[in-house]
Amino acid sequence: MRSVLNTLLFVCAMTAGVLSASAEQPPNILFIVTDDLGVSDLGCYGSDFYRTPHLDALASDGMRFTQAYAACNVCSPTRASLLTGRYPHRVRLTDALPWDRLYENPKLVPPDHLKELPLELPTFAKALREQGYRTALYGKWHLGNEYEFFVEGKHRDYGFDEAFDVSGRDKARDKGVDALTERSIQFLEKGNEGPFLLCLMHHTPHVPLASPPEEEALYESVPPGRFQKNKKYAGMISHLDQSIGMLMEALESTGLLENTVVIFTSDNGGLRSVTSNRPFRGAKGDLYEGGTRVPLIVRWPGKVAQGSECNLPVHSSDYFPTFLEVAQAELMPEAHVDGRSMLPLWKGSDEAEERRLFWHFPHRAKPSSSMIEGDWKLVHMIEPDRYELYNLERDVGESRDVAAKYPERLGRLQAKLEAHLDATGAQRMRPNPQWEPGKPKGKARNFGTFYPAEGNVFQIMKEPLPEWFQSEYEE
Repeated sequence: MRSVLNTLLFVCAMTAGVLSASAEQPPNILFIVTDDLGVSDLGCYGSDFYRTPHLDALASDGMRFTQAYAACNVCSPTRASLLTGRYPHRVRLTDALPWDRLYENPKLVPPDHLKELPLELPTFAKALREQGYRTALYGKWHLGNEYEFFVEGKHRDYGFDEAFDVSGRDKARDKGVDALTERSIQFLEKGNEGPFLLCLMHHTPHVPLASPPEEEALYESVPPGRFQKNKKYAGMISHLDQSIGMLMEALESTGLLENTVVIFTSDNGGLRSVTSNRPFRGAKGDLYEGGTRVPLIVRWPGKVAQGSECNLPVHSSDYFPTFLEVAQAELMPEAHVDGRSMLPLWKGSDEAEERRLFWHFPHRAKPSSSMIEGDWKLVHMIEPDRYELYNLERDVGESRDVAAKYPERLGRLQAKLEAHLDATGAQRMRPNPQWEPGKPKGKARNFGTFYPAEGNVFQIMKEPLPEWFQSEYEE
């Protein structure tokens, strides 16, 4: 009898040890980033038209952020910030790649920004791989030479063991949602091979719009919303939502659900021609809230409270230090110099050290910079050199410019913005030495960048860059 009892005690002790060791395993990370999904495009974020039951359930199971910010109002700079934990202007990658969008007769010349993410920069993928994580990026890269990244193995230099993107045919059919979801599920089915980081970078709902007919048909009987009415775009949102449901089912069926952190967000605000970001002003391409405020949902069983909400500001640069802490690794402050770990917020803390957030977009039709400090937001329209001031607590729609009412506060924020841009080495616009004041600005054209990869080219440069752009190359 005593022998049996001792055996039982031994088995129980061993079982407890196994369970304890299992509980101490670093969690998996499923990081889902959408392309141009607006902050008001989900049911759980107030959409009165798009149907998103799976994403709404994800929010119910975790935390929904109301003041999550993309690092830029267009995609590539935000993606650089996500990976590096740095402001895009510190990286000097401040516009969508791989081209320069230049006008025929601009008054100000945009900087010659980098056309590829520098390999020497640390990334969260490199850091987590060193911690024993399997790493993969499926979908949109948009940070440099796509051919070298996906085909020639350059993804490994950025920290990703695997990389995969969809064909042009898949993008034309459904923006590649089905193919990316299928590939992601295959990756999840190998989840017992150790902790993983899977970055699922969707191409949806970016234009050109592409929705499976059956998803679009769902909206034939749905009354249009007050501001959101596009059925094809709605079908894209629903198709994306179905993908989330399939991924959650795969996590559950593989036994990974309880030890996987799921993060869902977007790279910038929604495009005004196809959706609405109201009550926020602006859209993709603007530094108003509609261009930079994005949805963010985090699900982590046992760590993130179900149905919780965080109203404190977070930023694209915060993912690098957050993922390090999730992986139980040491922070790397010299790498993710602009990011702060979100982990305390995920765990329910409502206290955070006050911080300032900055944006710098010296490109295209609306070159601008901005910053937020507490409830106050400063917007500098670089051309025509105008400053605007808003109180987001009282005026989240940025409809009342109070710069004239608070000149002292305006001056203090101007000085802080300038000091930040200087400290980060941000590239500035400069006067065009060949500007002709009597002539119109003209139309914008894309001047392509050639990535030398066995003839693979994103956009062929059919004509040389304007002389005024070449004359003072930005070092």
